[in-house]
Amino acid sequence: MPPSNRPPLRATLLGPDIEHRRSLEAMLDTRCAVSWMPDSSSFFRDRPVTLARRLQRAFDQFGGTRDPAFRQALLRHLDEHRTEVVIAYWGTNPLADLLAIRQLRPGIRLVLMVLCYPLALDELGVRRQHWMLRRAAPHLDGVLFPSEAMRGHFQAHRLLQRAGREVADLVLPPCWPASFQPPLEADTPPAPASSGPNLIFVGRTDLSHPTIHAADDLRGPMRELLAQGIELHHVHSPETDDGHPLRRPFAPDSQTGLLARMARHDASLILYNTAACERADRFDLTVPDRLISSVAAGVPIALPARGYRAAHDHLADHPAVISFESFTDLARQLADRPRIAAMRQAAWQGRSRHAAEWQGPRLCRFLEELAPRPVPQPSRPAATRRDSAREVVA
Repeated sequence: MPPSNRPPLRATLLGPDIEHRRSLEAMLDTRCAVSWMPDSSSFFRDRPVTLARRLQRAFDQFGGTRDPAFRQALLRHLDEHRTEVVIAYWGTNPLADLLAIRQLRPGIRLVLMVLCYPLALDELGVRRQHWMLRRAAPHLDGVLFPSEAMRGHFQAHRLLQRAGREVADLVLPPCWPASFQPPLEADTPPAPASSGPNLIFVGRTDLSHPTIHAADDLRGPMRELLAQGIELHHVHSPETDDGHPLRRPFAPDSQTGLLARMARHDASLILYNTAACERADRFDLTVPDRLISSVAAGVPIALPARGYRAAHDHLADHPAVISFESFTDLARQLADRPRIAAMRQAAWQGRSRHAAEWQGPRLCRFLEELAPRPVPQPSRPAATRRDSAREVVA
């Protein structure tokens, strides 16, 4: 029977209910039977974060998630869906859950989709997350990297070395489903947001939120950009509401609404305050969501020339990248209006090549190689007792 006639691979996605879940579903839609289960952090998201819960979470890294309610729900899901492979996503968050699955259902193949790594921005945190990965490595069957830079980091730091065997890996550039993108039938981008130089920034500006970290605080760089005469469009927040005449705040929007808005601008700014971080590894290794959204939106991308290795690799074939050495250099490039118009057109026309569906065949082949299944044999006449005995002896 040809491989195309085999029953679809049964895959369970394990992680938070975020856009990357939709992306994986789009990649696997045609060749896999896909289900989703929240990881333990998402499963208990309504529980208060107490010291006891933090300690239990840390202890789970040694022996797997122990909470009986989560383990029962996890077992029920895996068995009901007859899961063959689990893809867990988002940094080191699901590692304890993968250890639990290895204990409960050792025959299931386990794949970690790293996406963002390391999450920590300080020396101690990075060391801790390196330890967590080495601890989990013997139980992983495969790893999905978002960039060659991250794959190289894992190899250089021997983060999968303790496995004692080869852990299969695949570099899978992250992207959003085609359904997230603006209508593909339009040949030209929407009318520009302004006749003069302008940028849209889709990073976080809600600086009082408890999940904000130091790299998110761009108030200083924003003031420098505004001083260069560049209109700056971003989500409104009290922390950035200074009344500057070139600041153009807008209300939070859905992912599809945001992508439709982005295409009206000269460029999408990709920038973090890396100077405020003790360790800025993640910004060299990770392809940020705001970059994925920018590519899907069909907007040129403004990116510092130094650092951001994974982002530069991701954009190696992108037709509209504004690589800048300083904000003065960025303002100079944005002032070239004919060049910006040509870049907007090129980015808009190239957006269809960056959809999750394009990555599906590669990912499915990778998973099928991890979880090989016997090819069903054609039916044959019932064997005689003597024939059966001969087969057993053979």
